[in-house]
Amino acid sequence: MEPKDDIGSHLKAAKMVAGAIIASMVVYLALVEVLKAAAKPFRGFAAVADMQPVRYAAFGAAAAVILLILVLRPRLFRRKDGESLTAALMRLQRAALLTMVLAEVPAVFGLVLFLIGGSAADFYKLLFASLVLAFIHFPRRGAWEEWLKG
Repeated sequence: MEPKDDIGSHLKAAKMVAGAIIASMVVYLALVEVLKAAAKPFRGFAAVADMQPVRYAAFGAAAAVILLILVLRPRLFRRKDGESLTAALMRLQRAALLTMVLAEVPAVFGLVLFLIGGSAADFYKLLFASLVLAFIHFPRRGAWEEWLKG
């Protein structure tokens, strides 16, 4: 198999999973909008007297995930000497998928905040962070080819 075809097959799988992750974030958004419309005003399923500590924890955890991506990504994408093309592509694919899964985590925290306390604004902020991370780290052929050359 030619290297370009090999890249294409590994990249296609990574793009499919990345697309599914982005689609799940769209489902989260639809769920929030349906709940907001169905139960006006939606105040959450668990009435917590003081949501502020929960909000701080969720936003702090989302920030920690963003920092984790910044720290892990260079290590995951580091080339190893004497690595075969297939092994390099498998490692590149795993690194791309792990990064995309981590990019989804802030949106999940936002959804949890919304379901607990009913704050759609918190969900939207964390969803936006996840979408930006997903856009930045979405698997791209040009980046993969450059990494394999380098």
